[in-house]
Amino acid sequence: MKTAIPVENGDTLTAVRGFLQKLLETGTVEALFVPLEVDGGAILPALVTDPERTRLANPLAPVMPINSARAVSALTGKQAPARIGAVLRPCEIRALVELVKLQQATLEGVTLIGIDCPGTFELPDYVVKKRSGGASLAEYLAGAKEGSEPGLDGLQARPACRMCLNPVPEHSAIHLELIGVDTAQGIPVTMTDEIATKLGMTETRLPGAEGRQAAVDRLVAARTQTREKELAAIQAQMHANGGLASLFATCIRCHNCMTACPICYCKTCLFKSASFDHQPEHYLNAARRKGAVRMLSDAILFQVTRMNHMSASCVNCGMCTSACPSDIPVGTIFSAIGSQVQAAFEYVPGRSLEEPLPLVTFRESEWTEVGEAK
Repeated sequence: MKTAIPVENGDTLTAVRGFLQKLLETGTVEALFVPLEVDGGAILPALVTDPERTRLANPLAPVMPINSARAVSALTGKQAPARIGAVLRPCEIRALVELVKLQQATLEGVTLIGIDCPGTFELPDYVVKKRSGGASLAEYLAGAKEGSEPGLDGLQARPACRMCLNPVPEHSAIHLELIGVDTAQGIPVTMTDEIATKLGMTETRLPGAEGRQAAVDRLVAARTQTREKELAAIQAQMHANGGLASLFATCIRCHNCMTACPICYCKTCLFKSASFDHQPEHYLNAARRKGAVRMLSDAILFQVTRMNHMSASCVNCGMCTSACPSDIPVGTIFSAIGSQVQAAFEYVPGRSLEEPLPLVTFRESEWTEVGEAK
């Protein structure tokens, strides 16, 4: 059903908070996973059961502290303990779909509340702006209405967002539209008939809806150009002297990218074990053979192993880049590799729950398809 959240006095955030509160009050969900504002201006993901706490909810804040697919995985496991509503951005939903297929989460008993994502900014930069009185939500939503790349008082969107071709969520039972919409007049919402009945909402069409698709198309077209340019630059570096090793030359093997990645889900990880805690003689012997040996050893092995494990399911959320203390464009590198892997398997991560994972699916003909003789 197509309906709308009414907005009074242009206060979009208050309207969204009221809608989320109603989800809890009507028992549509028993708990709500949603970003909350905390002291100091930060935005952090939280699980809310008290409807009054939704007054601090801010799913419109243009930040992604984490890719929340991993948090939903922790909240559900193989069986959700309650009816949980999860407010997620498109890349978070796509990552969650992959985790479901990897048997790390379930959507049984989970109501996905998808929200258009015009783009996000790095959390520390956003908090600084907000504390100084900047970070206008109205400015951000105005850009979303036009389908333009978000700018916020001088801030630039995260690199992954500037290359994102999926700003509109899929698989959601409730979908809040922001792109191509004058949200000061109302927020278009698509939801199942069952949920609409529980909330007492009826079918509503807001004026100006015909411009939405054009705005989405403008945003995607601009990002397609950016993505092609950035991936071409990374590919050129991969094929230049030094290759992949040069791109990760400043990697300190801190594992931040692995921790931030929603697809790196292994409970027992080789790189969190003692396997790479070599004996002192190992380093000395290597130095004698080579003349010198890097003491931040196995950094390239770490990155290549991660690529091998999750490139087919990488949703290009860019949290790895945000987490890197060495400012390595990890997300762009993984996007370049992942796009080739996904193209080879004709696989789009997060596209469908029914589409099998390519690396756990065997077909007798698959080797002949890549050129091996019958």
